[in-house]
Amino acid sequence: MSDEFSHWDHIYKNANLEKVSWHQQHSTISFNWIVESTKKQDAIVDIGSGVSILADNLLAAGFTDISLLELSTQALNTLKTRLKKSTDKLSFYNENILDFESNTTFKLWHDRAVFHFLTNPKDQQTYLQKLNQYLEKDGLFLLATFSPEGPTQCSELDIVQYDVKKITQLLGDRFNLLKTQSEAHPHPNGSVQHFNYFLFKKK
Repeated sequence: MSDEFSHWDHIYKNANLEKVSWHQQHSTISFNWIVESTKKQDAIVDIGSGVSILADNLLAAGFTDISLLELSTQALNTLKTRLKKSTDKLSFYNENILDFESNTTFKLWHDRAVFHFLTNPKDQQTYLQKLNQYLEKDGLFLLATFSPEGPTQCSELDIVQYDVKKITQLLGDRFNLLKTQSEAHPHPNGSVQHFNYFLFKKK
């Protein structure tokens, strides 16, 4: 098992998952934008699903084709147990997004706080190659990252902060920006973390 797998497995095995910085009792901007932008039968992939409540929220809203990709076996097993009544609507990928392989393409690619952990430009480009390969033409890329006002580290790992200019330059001319929104995410410890959300459409 790679260091990345071990790192995140350790977190999901030992942390109080209602106290980790990214915890939400209900998905906010991600959920709203997915509901507004897609149809219930559209294929959706959540990159770095962790034990997020997003899949539960989407299932409750009637979505029927959700894929969950996660490094941590511990986290993915937690989701499988929690969502066992809906496995006919779910696909699970226990792997690094940089190694992702699938026979499926997706209408919407959701990433809340995975991409910003990729500090190596080569890894960033590999991620974007996977995005371009598996996202349908006219598909949607919903990305959330720490903003320039947000943290520089998360879970003892360095991150890259993004604003509109930085992320659009990195994506190049393959995507059109549809909208963006800032979020002051409440950390369970009482502090606030600043995120930027971006919704792109693939050309």
